[in-house]
Order: sequence, then C-alpha cells, then structure tokens
Amino acid sequence: MRRLPAYLSLSTSPLSRLRARVGAGACRAGRIAPHRPNVHPHHASQRGATLVEFVVAVPTVLFLLLALIQYGLLYHAKSQLNYAAFEAARAGTVQNADPGAIRTAFARAMTGYYGGGTSTAELAKSHARAVTDTAGARIEILSPTKESFDDYHSPALAKKLKTGARVLPNANLAFITCPSDVPGCKHDPRSNASGQTLADANLLKLRITWGIPPNKQIPLVGRFMTWALGELNKADADAFRQGLVKAGRIPVVTHIVMRMQSPAIEAGNASLPGPGNEGTPADPGPPPKSEPLPECPLSDPMCTAKPVCDPASDPDGCRPPGCEQGDASCDPGCGKNYCCLLEKGFIHADGSPVSGEPAPSGLPSINERP
Repeated sequence: MRRLPAYLSLSTSPLSRLRARVGAGACRAGRIAPHRPNVHPHHASQRGATLVEFVVAVPTVLFLLLALIQYGLLYHAKSQLNYAAFEAARAGTVQNADPGAIRTAFARAMTGYYGGGTSTAELAKSHARAVTDTAGARIEILSPTKESFDDYHSPALAKKLKTGARVLPNANLAFITCPSDVPGCKHDPRSNASGQTLADANLLKLRITWGIPPNKQIPLVGRFMTWALGELNKADADAFRQGLVKAGRIPVVTHIVMRMQSPAIEAGNASLPGPGNEGTPADPGPPPKSEPLPECPLSDPMCTAKPVCDPASDPDGCRPPGCEQGDASCDPGCGKNYCCLLEKGFIHADGSPVSGEPAPSGLPSINERP
C-alpha cells in the first residue's frame, strides 16, 4: 500500500482515507485545481516595501537621536568649561594675573570632566589626564593689555613688589585716575594708547579655546560635526581652531571678566590698542534720549505712562474740573493760546499787551499756530 502524504495521514477512518485518496488522484489528473490564494497585482508590486522603509528611516532616526545626545554632551562640556574659566580667572585676580597660575587653576577645575573620583588616587589620575589634555588649550589674556601697562605702569609699585616687569596699581581705584607716583599719566581713554581708564585696566578678561577630544564624542556624529566645521568654515582665520578641527576635536570657546584683586604684573600680555576704530578711539557722544519712567504708585502692577494732554485737541482744553477757560491759575492753554489771551483782553489784535508792558516771555507769536 502506497504511503499517503503527511497531511493526509491524519485521517484515521477508512472513509476519510478513501476521500483523501480520491481527491489527491483527481488533483493529479487535473480535474480539481488546488486552492491558491488570490493576490492582487497591486499588492504584489509592494512586496518588500516595509524592508526598504526600514532601511531608509531607521538609520536617519538613529542618527538624529545620536546627534541629540552629542548636543547634550556639548552643553555639558561648555558648562564645565565655563566653570573652569571662572576658577582660572579667580586664580588670576589674586595672583597678579600670572598666566601659570591661571592655567594651573584651569586644569584643576577640569578634573571632573576627565573622570573625577571618590578617592585621592582616582582624583590624582583624573587630574593627570586633565593636565595632559588641557595643555593644548589656548588661554588668552585680553585685558590688561600691553597698552594698559604703557598708560598706567607704576615704577614705585614694581620696586615694592621686587619685580622687573611693569605693574598696574590696584588700590583706591575709586579715588585715583593715575598711579600715585605717575600723576601725569595718560588717563583719558579717548586719547591714550589703551582706550581704558585705570579701573578698566584692572579688569581681567580671559578667552579660553579648547577642543572636545574624540574619545568624548558620540561615534559617527562627532566625526560628522568636525567634518562639517571643516567644510563650512574653510575661511576661518584662526589657525588654532582649524588645528583643533583637523585633530578631530570640536572647538568650544568661553569668555570671563573679573575684577583684579591684586596688582597685575605684565607677562607677555597681548597688544590691543584702543577700544576700536583700528586703534583710534572716538567719542560715541551722548546716549540717545528716552522718555522718563512713569510715576505710578507701588500698588499699581500695570503701571503705564499717562499720555500728555494737548490743550489744542482736548475738548476741555486739559482744564481740571471747575476751572474756567482763560483762568491763568489753572487753564493750561491760557498764556499759550492767542485766541484765549485776546478773549480775556490781555493782548490787542496785533498781539501787543494791553498794559503797554512787554508781553511775558515764552508767549508764541500771533503768526504761530497754538
């Protein structure tokens, strides 16, 4: 007896087996067509579309997600850099704007970004990594400048501090405009070399440029950012930033300004003559005039300025209640309006005063409109 297919061997009764054998024979003979699913031609043409959509959409969404994570890491790095710049400036203000002290404080403040730690050994390792990696950071002292020392150097203070470098005085800045031993210094910022006052020269201004290392970047996205920076900013005049990009680092820049708490000692400060205009300071003139603030009670949260009343356009002539027209004691238009003065008999038709005395000063001409 021939063995039936597996799907037919499930029938156990003789009748069922006979029916299955007859059906299979008829199918082979072509009298009964096997069942085939009805597939629409349009649906057949869409086979594999889901796979194509997956291949296109998933990598794009994944890249955007990684880019968002990278921007979060950039924000974290910028926040850490701002803190390190603050610590560097603080160290500079109390240590005579010494570049070595500024860089040491900067590297120490970046320790947390390079791993930090909970023990002395871990902190020492993180600090060593920070010192090594931040050695390539650029720290610029924008103020005081070389011209600041040209204008306000105090030889007596330099002698007192036992230094051969030039020094800026830092005491009693609210009461002096020049060093006490150089009373005739050029302290006018409109004409001196630095474009600064002595108080301005005692502001420590730092600009720190540092690059996020490749091992602190998200794979693929970090390389894309550095590639985009290199392609979109080929004309960058800053060779240092270009070097960071070529090294695979993402440049980050921060600025900090802090008042000096010790006399600044010159140490190769940059030369930045004048406040602008290519070293030729110019007086910007008086500031633009603005309307005074409205006078309102403290209990009025919606304090707004009241519009100025014009007697010529106001129906009541801007007179308070109970004031008659022409009453010089309360009528704002009296003394300014020609018709009002003529009506009250204060002047003649030609504008001359009735009393024969000169008209009060400030009265408009009869040819002028009120």
